[in-house]
Amino acid sequence: MKYIIDMIDDIRENIQNSNDYIILAMLLKEDENKNYQNAGQKIITSIEIDHDTKKLLLGFIDGDATTKELLESVNALDMKAMMYEVVVKISDKHPLMPVIGFGENHEQKEYTFFVSTLM
Repeated sequence: MKYIIDMIDDIRENIQNSNDYIILAMLLKEDENKNYQNAGQKIITSIEIDHDTKKLLLGFIDGDATTKELLESVNALDMKAMMYEVVVKISDKHPLMPVIGFGENHEQKEYTFFVSTLM
């Protein structure tokens, strides 16, 4: 599981706080050899901070989110909120999926949140 502070550090180090990267969620599934395989990806379009559950919810509700909106949503948070868990919310009918890692594609300007069904 990853926290907002982990995400901020990764964005700063790997894309130098660029504001124009598309953000994606990539589902990873383990194969029979215990290797992770890409099981699909989708563009994240919504960002919500839930102070009650202490989570940053990334989802697919509406809108058009980039790293600019993502950084704007977390830069104003107090220090305690930096320890909120980063999760992907597919819908109200699915369980929240913890983010297990981050990645970037500089050529296509994509920043990816990796989630797994095993968590």
